[in-house]
Amino acid sequence: MSTLGYRDHTLIGLPEQVANVIANHQSAGTLISMTAPRPISATDPRIRVAVRLVDTTTPAIRPVRVTSLRMHITDRVQPRRTRRRVAIAATIAAVFTVLVAAIAYLVGQLVTFLVEHAAIIAGLLTITALILAALRGTTGSGKRHCPGC
Repeated sequence: MSTLGYRDHTLIGLPEQVANVIANHQSAGTLISMTAPRPISATDPRIRVAVRLVDTTTPAIRPVRVTSLRMHITDRVQPRRTRRRVAIAATIAAVFTVLVAAIAYLVGQLVTFLVEHAAIIAGLLTITALILAALRGTTGSGKRHCPGC
């Protein structure tokens, strides 16, 4: 079973140039076949040769002997699953790290704000407590509504 591809080309050039290209492909082992050189025209010194070369752009796929189709499929699929799981775990870890960092930053900003404005906040809380105490005293008489209570 051959997995090699072929490319057909037409070489046009001076006889020395065409011979050089053919010699290079022959020594590289990529020359499969060629036609006899034909002149381009009666007045043109160039020649034309059709060649068939081994296609080196596509890698040759070597057949794999498999004793168990299940084992073969499992061996080939597992790395993709593993890479996908690693990628998902890394993404989750990155998102979690960013969220923890954002929460820590916001808590730090809140603590800084509370420390810088502690006097104002304490004053507002004191005024609110006094107002609530005053409102509580005016709504009720402070007496029990019945003697048994």
